Amino acid sequence: MNYRTLLQLAGHSFDHRPIALGRPFTPQLFARGARWMQQQLQALDPATSPAVDPGIPFTAWGLLKYGSCSVIAGAAGYGLWLLHPALTPLAVLVFYSCEIHFLFLFPLLLDGRPDPLRASIRSTYKVGPLRALLTVLPIAGYMLLGLLRLRQPLRQWHIGCLAILIWYQDEIRNRF
Repeated sequence: MNYRTLLQLAGHSFDHRPIALGRPFTPQLFARGARWMQQQLQALDPATSPAVDPGIPFTAWGLLKYGSCSVIAGAAGYGLWLLHPALTPLAVLVFYSCEIHFLFLFPLLLDGRPDPLRASIRSTYKVGPLRALLTVLPIAGYMLLGLLRLRQPLRQWHIGCLAILIWYQDEIRNRF
């Protein structure tokens, strides 16, 4: 599926089941986000959605995912700035080039897959890294631009997250 289809399906699904994350800025952000994802996966396919394992350290996984991508993008941004300050925005591509390898990490954790980090990387390569990047970039842009809306700034964020879950359901979950 392409990003337009994913966002359309996610928007339709969210409009019919507007389950919002609630307070997003909390120390339990990743655990709360995982519970939200589980609710969405359950709605997508009740037969294949086990209960969330309370022992999964979602905060640690989230910090690993976003921390490593941020450090790599920051280092690239600094290097690009040294080459020429106008190149610094290309660090965003570095961030997402790293992030696509963790793209399906949380859904795989929720599904109880063994070695979820390796499974996420393998899933990215099954989809194709370039295809993953070209799908994720417009979804991420949609999500980030939505934060600028004064009314419902998180609506597009939820829809973007849901689009990734629909993609996971279609490309990964239904095939293992």
